[in-house]
Amino acid sequence: MNETILNSVFKAYDIRGKTPEELTPDFFYNLGKAYVTRFRPTSVVVGHDIRPESFTFKQSLIKGFLELGCDVTDLGEIATEMLYFTVGEYSSVYDGGLVVTASHNPQGWNGCKIVGKGSIPVGKDTGLEDLRDIMISGEYKAISDIPGSLTDFYVYPEFKAKILSFIKSKKRPSTNLKIVVDAGNGVGGRIFDYIFGDLEGIEVTRSFFVPNGLFPNHVPDPMKEENVTDLKKKVLEEKADFGVAIDGDADRVFFIDKKGRKPDGVYTGVLLAKHLLESSDNKKIIHDPRITWPFIKEAGSLGVETSQSIAGHAYFKKKMSEKEALFGAEASSHFFYRDFYNCDSAMVTIALILDMYFEGFELTKAVDFLFENYPNSGEVNYTVDDAKSMLDQIEKHYEKEGAEIEHIDGVSINFKDWRFNLRMSNTQPLIRLNVEAINRDLVIEKFREVEGLIGFPRENPPVLPELA
Repeated sequence: MNETILNSVFKAYDIRGKTPEELTPDFFYNLGKAYVTRFRPTSVVVGHDIRPESFTFKQSLIKGFLELGCDVTDLGEIATEMLYFTVGEYSSVYDGGLVVTASHNPQGWNGCKIVGKGSIPVGKDTGLEDLRDIMISGEYKAISDIPGSLTDFYVYPEFKAKILSFIKSKKRPSTNLKIVVDAGNGVGGRIFDYIFGDLEGIEVTRSFFVPNGLFPNHVPDPMKEENVTDLKKKVLEEKADFGVAIDGDADRVFFIDKKGRKPDGVYTGVLLAKHLLESSDNKKIIHDPRITWPFIKEAGSLGVETSQSIAGHAYFKKKMSEKEALFGAEASSHFFYRDFYNCDSAMVTIALILDMYFEGFELTKAVDFLFENYPNSGEVNYTVDDAKSMLDQIEKHYEKEGAEIEHIDGVSINFKDWRFNLRMSNTQPLIRLNVEAINRDLVIEKFREVEGLIGFPRENPPVLPELA
């Protein structure tokens, strides 16, 4: 296969590429054969998202597995976390799994997320590069001369039961909670309705629930503000208790409070962590280096051990396992749970937020406190000619000023009253900047300072999320 294309589409922790220029049925056929060659599974599960070509790609993937003697169970159209559930819950049956999806990428993209036995992620350091190299060589090795068999598994009921098990509260509000949910025309609307559609105590207003891989309303990436504009407006119009934004493959979720604000994964993660810690003896939490103070200071006051991980689901899951942690939170709103095979799940997160509300929690009040006490810039991206040189240059500048420096993911520059993280994207030609400080004015001042070093000076204060 084309080596240039293969080097392009294999990312740090999954596969992403354009269709049909880079990803084709032949690519997925050979990917199936490469998986058998590398991991030697006897039985795997596969699924697909709602993009127009995903079903065809999945069929080609299945063909590659079957030809080399591996049995395949087809889960049909699923959310990514349903793959994690099936392989994790039935680890004695399945040796791994793959879902054809490009997550939150726009129309014209596709890809694949891959796990091994027990839903252990297959990333750059755990076999993903091996799959690429096998496909480049074209040398495949069967596990049997007899073709594998194909079966179907409608896993929805078992998955629903698992998700609802995270709602522990027996209380329900006297008046139904009003919730607005934007599924972005991804698979998330269908999954949300199946799990929570008949749940007592909630009243749901639905936006863009019909799956459509052309994404006619907005790209299913709630991290970008332009993709939650409609949701914020509707939460305010409906006077809803909160809003929910689900990404394209439904493994990531954001929330909107009564004021129309969207707390990022750091703020939401702190709130989830506190809730989980109340009923667990496990006091270990994982977070990424982008924004750290809310976790370190809030969790630290509860006697919690915090550890940092490189951003990316494969890295987080590995760190969750190594530390035997209860919970992990990425700034990008991927949330990881020990009791969900160390995997990320939007539906578990929604269930926990509902559980919190049933016990009297109110998102707006909690966000008021966090925004006031832990201001940050949000993540801002820049395209630069040489990302590594830029990081080195900025590190040397602040090293001379006496900063404490860390290299867990990119470079983190730490001072007593402010800090920032600057890292290269794992999937795009960008560098990503996050700044936090003891007050809003200092966030803006220091953000402007670092941005000037990158080469993007501004005369006016930057318009920062929630700080404008």
